[in-house]
Amino acid sequence: MGDSSGGFAENALGRRSLLRGLAGAAALAPLSGCSGEPDSDDLAGPPRAPGTIVSLRQVGRWPAAASRVVLDLAKVAPAVPVDRDFTPYRLTYWSTTNGAPVLVSALVSIPNARPPRGLVLWMHGTNPDRAKSVSGPSLQEGVPISAAFAGGGYAVIAPDLVGLGVSRGPQAYLYNPSTVPVTLDLLRIAARGMGGLLPAPPRNVFVTGFSQGGHDAAVIHRALEADPQSPMQVRATAAIAGAYDLAGVSIPFALQGRSSGDSLYLGLLALSWSTYLGRPLDSVLTAPASRLVRQTLDGAHAADLDKALPRNPRDLFRPDFLQAADTGGPHWFLDAARQNEAHDWTPKAPYRAYFGDNDVDVTPQDSIRFIQAVKSRGAKAEAVALGPYTHGESALHAVPRIRAWFDELTSAA
Repeated sequence: MGDSSGGFAENALGRRSLLRGLAGAAALAPLSGCSGEPDSDDLAGPPRAPGTIVSLRQVGRWPAAASRVVLDLAKVAPAVPVDRDFTPYRLTYWSTTNGAPVLVSALVSIPNARPPRGLVLWMHGTNPDRAKSVSGPSLQEGVPISAAFAGGGYAVIAPDLVGLGVSRGPQAYLYNPSTVPVTLDLLRIAARGMGGLLPAPPRNVFVTGFSQGGHDAAVIHRALEADPQSPMQVRATAAIAGAYDLAGVSIPFALQGRSSGDSLYLGLLALSWSTYLGRPLDSVLTAPASRLVRQTLDGAHAADLDKALPRNPRDLFRPDFLQAADTGGPHWFLDAARQNEAHDWTPKAPYRAYFGDNDVDVTPQDSIRFIQAVKSRGAKAEAVALGPYTHGESALHAVPRIRAWFDELTSAA
């Protein structure tokens, strides 16, 4: 579902050492306007049509040398070839969720000097800390991902989604009716030239993402191929540690409490689905857990999560839900999991699902079963075992392979 540390590489390297190292790399690349807070004019004015740009603000400039340092410090392996400087921007734009207007933000990273060789859509992992939203750009996700892809000549776009970046509501976490329009509106902006940043608007997109983003990558791939009016076509999708079958695999696995992040993942799911489906939170969580989740999962208390949330995720839930989950009985929360699945479809464009064998946050079986099912229906799909790696480590070892695959597909086009 996500990275319990909330980032691209922290599980593998350790939060303190990674941020110290990336701070040193950041000194090589002077940044301006990189606060996690939006400009006041970003929030001004009435809602406008979905896909309308509100602001597009440069938030730094990264030389290729600094990008190589970032990837080296993050222990991305094997090494990713980086030969381009890139410039990151924070885009603020209008979209919708449940038919209501929402102001959202995204990271846009553009390689310098030459036209982009392609467009990469990155879907971020679980992040309970709004200050570390990918559009910051965050040192733990936005910068390394931009270094790996924009540093290789690709334009990179990465939506914060509702609840992160400039959005102040609860996260619409693994809630497809929000993920799809917010991301498709971003792709429509890219297809129109991204406010002048893409003089030759792309027709195809490479989709990738980690954990929560692996689920979201599948959902976006499906939405693009199902819509004849889609803003662009999927060239290929590469998902890392994706959660596909939420009701059948992901939630039962998380309820076992094997990962220290399971209470976070399930708490975010409960808050998200109760909010956006209009269900009382205390109809799935206990009353004390409902208060705790509302207080700590608001995007501003990430530092308190390890102490605040119970180690056993079952302690969050009402007995009637636990009985339904254990016996296959009816419950609205399980119905919501089925409605927000990412496994019941067949990709047309090539699809790869990467996973680490030692992942206890998202079981490798989620990826394996999904690929087995779609291959049986004729999809050009592959499950890629990365080796004996944990959840966070899987991203570090998958990104170089994904970059190499996208390079091969670009060269063959």
